[in-house]
Amino acid sequence: MTTPATSCEVPPKLAGLVGYLSALAARADLGELERHLLALDITRHDISPACVFGTRGYRRNTIARGEWFELLALCWRSGDCTPIHDHEGSSCAFKVIEGQGTEIRYEPTACGMVCPTGRRILEPGTVCAAEDNDIHQVANMQAKGVDLITLHIYSPPIKQMGTYDFASGERSETSPGLA
Repeated sequence: MTTPATSCEVPPKLAGLVGYLSALAARADLGELERHLLALDITRHDISPACVFGTRGYRRNTIARGEWFELLALCWRSGDCTPIHDHEGSSCAFKVIEGQGTEIRYEPTACGMVCPTGRRILEPGTVCAAEDNDIHQVANMQAKGVDLITLHIYSPPIKQMGTYDFASGERSETSPGLA
């Protein structure tokens, strides 16, 4: 379970990205979000005010938010993971800032369950993107004591996401702050 988001001052290295995001008049193109994140040279030090860890799961820390975007630093302790989820109605791209993440992709099956289709290790600097019916799970599967920090963009801000029960494939709507 995630803990509530915090808000912080926009770090100087994110000013250009926040300027682009603030000018959006509609949902951002997923490829464009990927390009912006790939071009970003940023470290944990650069976003340190937003690097706050939770005590019961990964923590979502708001850096900037507008009508058409939300920029967050997610902080993960070893063993923290998202539920299996989609991003219906929202473009989501994130960059690994520190540590190593794991993404597991899923797809629906004919019987209604979701089936894993692949696993990808996300090294620092890697960008991962998903939208609409892309189903995945993200986790910090590193050894105890090794943290993961990721920088996420949602456009528009994700209010509800579909989460999936692995055994039944049943989809339910969940607030990302509670997932």
